[in-house]
Amino acid sequence: MDRLTTIRIFYALMIALAPLAHRPRQKNAADADDAGRDALPANAFPKWARASLPTLDSMSDVEAAVLAGASLAALHAVVTSGQREAPPFLGVLRARQALAAAAHCAPAARLREDDAALRDALLLAAPDAALSPAGRLHALFRLFGAPRFGGDHGDVECAGELLGLNGDMAEYAEIVCAHVAGAGEPLGRSVAAAQAIARRAGANGARAEAAELLALWGADLVLAKRLGWERPLALLALRVGGMRDATGRRLRPGDAAWPSAALRAYALAAADAHLAAVDLQRRASMLVAVLPKLRAKPAGRVVALLLADDGVTPAAAARATGMSDRAARRLFDRLVELGGARELTGRETFRIYGL
Repeated sequence: MDRLTTIRIFYALMIALAPLAHRPRQKNAADADDAGRDALPANAFPKWARASLPTLDSMSDVEAAVLAGASLAALHAVVTSGQREAPPFLGVLRARQALAAAAHCAPAARLREDDAALRDALLLAAPDAALSPAGRLHALFRLFGAPRFGGDHGDVECAGELLGLNGDMAEYAEIVCAHVAGAGEPLGRSVAAAQAIARRAGANGARAEAAELLALWGADLVLAKRLGWERPLALLALRVGGMRDATGRRLRPGDAAWPSAALRAYALAAADAHLAAVDLQRRASMLVAVLPKLRAKPAGRVVALLLADDGVTPAAAARATGMSDRAARRLFDRLVELGGARELTGRETFRIYGL
């Protein structure tokens, strides 16, 4: 990106963050915690930054970069919250983004599973069972929400194992570290990291789809670190797969037009994630509101599980809380009845519940 692009992105960030800088000061720490849990207003996202793909395609790279910067700034305000504690729904948002990323990448990985099948492949797998290809793809993007994830060498190595990559994964970890530490604005470093990872993987003889997936994963990792986020959100994979060249061919990190496509993908994906956060904040508030109506002693722990992940099975809740399977099923039925949770599968058996 040229200097003009960087300057314009900077001013877009300032415009988007200006309302946050002028919030009234909270009276005390308790008030601040309560404010962090207030419903996220839909108008927290600047209307001028929300655009469709056709509109973005008609823009220059500089204009697309401005929208991407503004979208990420608005999402940054959600992810970091400005408070001592993260928003209570952030775990669900991260898990839902991971599921959506896996669903968007499934065709490129030569898989036929949709989002429901990808969820089943991971949440219904036995604790010690080997994951299916669909489960590994889902697990790749769920690494961002894994306990103790730090984006270090071990995490990059784990991503490579899930993708079936051979060789020294330290090379890819070095690329990530170099782009996190180098000069430049976050978007440009993220896009450059994806291209560098794809080139290195191709030179190492990796399968094209595995190289592309690692590049998309690595790009979001670099972006999060450059933005100062505690953990990444899956973003790029949700939109860049829909980008095509003039012949209709899907663009990949090695293509000359891919950096332009990635800018537009980030603008769309960040806007989508912000919209999802608005909805999840509302659902999380409804779930917390029904907690006093639940009689089961482990209800609070089950609510915490629902606030931490995309979906929870009664069996998993029973293992985590010491409840019987039957008691866990009754508790989830009660949560659905009160409007605090939804059943996500539509099945009579092997049900999964979530916000």
